[in-house]
Amino acid sequence: MAPVPHLTPRPAAAAKGPVESGRPGDGLPGFRRSLGEFATGVTVITAAVDGVPYGMTSNSFASVSLDPPLVLWSIRRESTSFAAFSACTHFAVNVLAHDQMDLSQRFARSGPDKFVDLAYTEGGGAAPLFDDVAARFECRRTEAFDGGDHLILMGEVETFCRYDRQPLLFAKGRYAVAVDHPDTRVVTEPAPKADARGIDNQPLAHLTARAYSVMASRLEKGRKTAGLGLSLMQARLLKAAHTYPGATLGDLLPELFLDFNASLDVLESVVDLGLVTVDADGKVHLTGEGEARILSIVEHARFSEEVLLQGIAREDLAATQRVLSRIIEQQF
Repeated sequence: MAPVPHLTPRPAAAAKGPVESGRPGDGLPGFRRSLGEFATGVTVITAAVDGVPYGMTSNSFASVSLDPPLVLWSIRRESTSFAAFSACTHFAVNVLAHDQMDLSQRFARSGPDKFVDLAYTEGGGAAPLFDDVAARFECRRTEAFDGGDHLILMGEVETFCRYDRQPLLFAKGRYAVAVDHPDTRVVTEPAPKADARGIDNQPLAHLTARAYSVMASRLEKGRKTAGLGLSLMQARLLKAAHTYPGATLGDLLPELFLDFNASLDVLESVVDLGLVTVDADGKVHLTGEGEARILSIVEHARFSEEVLLQGIAREDLAATQRVLSRIIEQQF
């Protein structure tokens, strides 16, 4: 990754005015963040050319027509998979389910080893098809259109399938899941009661994600109150850079739970704050101010955890720490 250019700080917006505004050419990160306000699903588009499978994460997928059944998506011209997708005759759209964030992150990275040790079957044109998705569309490519720095690919859906699974969503630069809006609940219908057995029976990964969400929300509120001046994602990037010194942004993606473009926005913001630098090899380094800031964040997090976790037996917390530490160690 090339060094991130310095960005001019944006003036604070009025309380009821826009957070950011302007022309796209004046500041692409702000324009990209504004586009991120439109929530989308997450797909992995796949194809095969000369017997070689290709795949990439995309949220540009959209339905065009029911009759004939047409869909489209777009690929960045600088993508390493551009030549393959621009030459393919068929492609498949794998609409990811809520628990397939790891699959999204795998195909958001560049590299030739995306399909290593990954189970899949072949659909039309030998395009890879994944199991446990929310939906899937096998398409014959029909047309391609110039889309500026992207190429827009249109395809006619030849077969489709849908499963009883919740989709994975992406909004505001982060992954999300769908929940019913409170205004859609029927007034005469009582809210369902929490089922302790349902919580106990959930997979550990789901419980860990839910617990993290609760803790992260409390910590972010605390950071704002304490005047630490960083968002959750900025703090997470600093902590990742502190844990893995000299890593590239691509290396840090698994720690950020964001796609590359959203992570780049976060990186640019902390570069602008003088907390990190990016060298000519794309390696991220904390500055002296960044080191001091992350130490303050860690100290604040520990204090906040003591308040948040009070009432939980110490032996239970110790057991939880041991389990989580063992899980983390298994990645190496």
